Amino acid sequence: MEQDRKTLIADAAIALLGSAGARGLTHRAVDAEAGLPTGSTSFYCRSRLDLLRLALQRHAALDLAEVMQDAERAQQATWTAQDLLDLLAHRVDDWLSPAKRGRLVARFELFLLASREPELAAILDTHRQHFLQAALAALQRAGVARPEAIAPLLVMAIDGFLLDRVRTHDQAPSSAQHRELLHKIVVG
Repeated sequence: MEQDRKTLIADAAIALLGSAGARGLTHRAVDAEAGLPTGSTSFYCRSRLDLLRLALQRHAALDLAEVMQDAERAQQATWTAQDLLDLLAHRVDDWLSPAKRGRLVARFELFLLASREPELAAILDTHRQHFLQAALAALQRAGVARPEAIAPLLVMAIDGFLLDRVRTHDQAPSSAQHRELLHKIVVG
């Protein structure tokens, strides 16, 4: 039950970060967003840093769960660079979907907050390693040359696509343009 409540609080915090930004993230606002009695968030997260830590952990867990589902697809008997590009394009398109816009905005709010808070930065660094490892494994599985050099570039490029979408709303490059750039990064 306690974990369910923490998940509810974390999801509400992510929703608030996505809709109201870091300034809109208060314990009272999270209680309201989650439909909890006043003081519930404060019981589980005594400080704002506790709340941000919980939101960051949950956000990373959601993203990582999707990446791990993608990794399962990569375990097919045949797996080529083209299969990898299809998978990457799907992942970017999914994260850019209107249904996930709030979570996308929250991602970059959390990144900015982590740039000023060493404890959040450490959490972000740990989770980023999971994404790098997943990218490296997918690149190796696809037989891409120099996967150790390409994996960090790939993660940065995907973050760039996502950030550009936050900035431009619906004027971001198309899926085909994403795929073309991903192809240049992965295949050369």
